[in-house]
Amino acid sequence: MKHENLERLQGLPIVFYDGTCGFCQASIQVALKYNKRQNLHFAALQSGLAEKLVPQEQLPDPLPDSILFYENGRLYTESEAALRIARHLNFPWAVLYYFRFIPLSFRNFVYRFIAKHRYRIAGRTEACMLPSPEERARFVAF
Repeated sequence: MKHENLERLQGLPIVFYDGTCGFCQASIQVALKYNKRQNLHFAALQSGLAEKLVPQEQLPDPLPDSILFYENGRLYTESEAALRIARHLNFPWAVLYYFRFIPLSFRNFVYRFIAKHRYRIAGRTEACMLPSPEERARFVAF
């Protein structure tokens, strides 16, 4: 990816998701539907864009296989990522952002439980979802 493209992407809020997870793909469909400002962008974790875009000191090792959120030059993981994504959505989903007042340790415990069982909840796919032509502009890598 060219340097100027990376600079352009650094200013975008980007949701990195597991492209083979049915639960993650369903979550992306909700985000697409309820992000009426259309300011969220998406990239599959499998695309490798996170490693190119995010400063190495911010990347968790190993890279999680569920969801990450990159905004204003900062990477968010686990429940913080999910809640910050919810903040960009319309009602009723935006209300979830207020769960940030729950202690982080408890939020992340719940998040990890769901992440651990997400394939049982919604299954696994062989490939990333293919966005519709209207949605394609919001996918920076898939």
